[in-house]
Amino acid sequence: MRNLLKSPLTIEELEHILSSNPAQPLIPQLGAEAWSEAAANPAIQKWMVSIRLLAEKEAGRAMPVLTEELYREFYANGNRLNFETVYFERRRALARAAVCTLLDGGDRWHESLRDKLEEIYSEFSWAAPAHVNTSSGRDPMHIDLFAAETANMMAEIVDLFGSVLPGDLIAKIYWRLRGQFFDNYLNRHEDFWWAKASNNWNAVCHQGVLGAALAIEPDLSLVARLLHLGKRYLPTFLRGFSADGACSEGPGYWQYGFGAFAILNAQLEARTGGELSLFEDDGQVRQIAKYGTRISLANFHFVNFSDSPRAGALNPSLLSYLGARLDDANCRNHGYRGYQRLEQTGLNLQGQRTDLDYLVRLFLNTPADLSRETPVETEDVHFKEVGVLVAHGRDSRGHLWDFAAKGGNNAEHHNHNDCGSYILNIDGFPLVIEIGAPEYTRDYLREKRYQFLAARTQGHSLPIINGFEQAAGPKYAAKILRGELDEDHVEFSIDLTACYPAEAHCSEIVRNFYFDKQNGNIRVRDFYELIQSESFESAVIVDQEVEVAEGVASLTAGELKLIIRPFGETVFAGVEEHEYRDHSGVTRKVKRIILKPAKVDQQKFVGYDLVLA
Repeated sequence: MRNLLKSPLTIEELEHILSSNPAQPLIPQLGAEAWSEAAANPAIQKWMVSIRLLAEKEAGRAMPVLTEELYREFYANGNRLNFETVYFERRRALARAAVCTLLDGGDRWHESLRDKLEEIYSEFSWAAPAHVNTSSGRDPMHIDLFAAETANMMAEIVDLFGSVLPGDLIAKIYWRLRGQFFDNYLNRHEDFWWAKASNNWNAVCHQGVLGAALAIEPDLSLVARLLHLGKRYLPTFLRGFSADGACSEGPGYWQYGFGAFAILNAQLEARTGGELSLFEDDGQVRQIAKYGTRISLANFHFVNFSDSPRAGALNPSLLSYLGARLDDANCRNHGYRGYQRLEQTGLNLQGQRTDLDYLVRLFLNTPADLSRETPVETEDVHFKEVGVLVAHGRDSRGHLWDFAAKGGNNAEHHNHNDCGSYILNIDGFPLVIEIGAPEYTRDYLREKRYQFLAARTQGHSLPIINGFEQAAGPKYAAKILRGELDEDHVEFSIDLTACYPAEAHCSEIVRNFYFDKQNGNIRVRDFYELIQSESFESAVIVDQEVEVAEGVASLTAGELKLIIRPFGETVFAGVEEHEYRDHSGVTRKVKRIILKPAKVDQQKFVGYDLVLA
């Protein structure tokens, strides 16, 4: 087995490898034993009850319509949620008809499957209006994340259901993929910015184009040329990760981007009979694969710096695949526990991407027995290149502390101006929080990003100096001074001076964290030197109600009561409440607990302890 990205393979050699391995379905087809086994799986049977109920209502009923108004709305007012709600519901409806067809047998669902497939095929443009540069919101020749995903989905449906689909529909799908994706990318790859990007777009778009070609394209010379382009561009995606596997985009985009890279690896290995791989003999890929488990916290929470969700299980089929393919026990065990959670909670059938890609792979990897106890390992880790530290400790009373803090810079992928921010969970309850990803709108994704609470310094547990927040850009970067991980304590010191603009008139600002695991205490100190001493305030971001009495602040989560206790000459300056819209467009609130020096021109630090009552 050779690594496509590391081996000096020519287009002719790639074509020879493809021709030496006859085309075969990349995933089990309709009627395969794997689907009979899935139909007998108790967890899948439970999930299918809800899926069937929805699929029955949707059979014979037109899907919600992507109107011209919806396509134009992003250009008109910046709203992307209304279009995408309908767009992804159409794909979820198709997925439900598809898995019912796979698991139930017979021809009961064939008409519904064909009708929904025809409707999505007939969409003039598969790209998101937020990703195209037209006032109509449509561009059929633009390859973005969503168009690439749809291309792969269409090819996989032909792979899965070719025996029951009309020949003319299969031909239409093929020629659309050939013209709008394979030939288009081959001829215009220099025009697609994502081909040279180091973020999730690179992997997701390449997987959609290359995966579809591996599944459906009979012209092996064309497939070889596409793979050769992937060989040229995919290494840039991997360069977006640090040598120790860290992803500055956080767990959500790690799952999205590296998850697509993993799917493409499985497709490539299957199509070439194991001769070619994206994983083989690559130590960095092994480190990247571990990232998801390393930033997973108790009770299915995440280290969610930047635009990432605070909670939720990572895709268990992805973790299971990584565990099996790379023989990584912790990935395997995290995947197993993710399946256990889904067996208990059920599937979120309204989740944006509870689609064919997700359901097919989820079902194919679902363990037959989900009753065993499976421990997962936690480890303290310092991702030095991206400046993120994650630590865990159990105090003398048995409470589990999950702590994470970051340095980094303010030009990261999905950046927030958040160098020095931190989170604290205890016993699986988020106490000091990161907002994570808010609703994506045109303004948030463009020039007004840092007016949004989620991305600006005010929305993070950070200082504001002489009225100035941190600034955006690569030069506004933190410097890690100390990162000490020990069995009983953690110390993390970060020089934040360069993160603030010159107008803040701050000659030095150093943040120090000391985590005493045994006694259950995190001490935060902000040491500063000001050129002009107008104001200095530090803050703690929480989403519970806050009570300030007798010089301490407290908040309650479940049975826990967290105390925020200032020391030295630090005092509380009040509690602010701020609103934001979460990633689903729902209005939420956070509290900003403000601490300041009693005398800003004399004191040299603001300090407080986080302890349990």
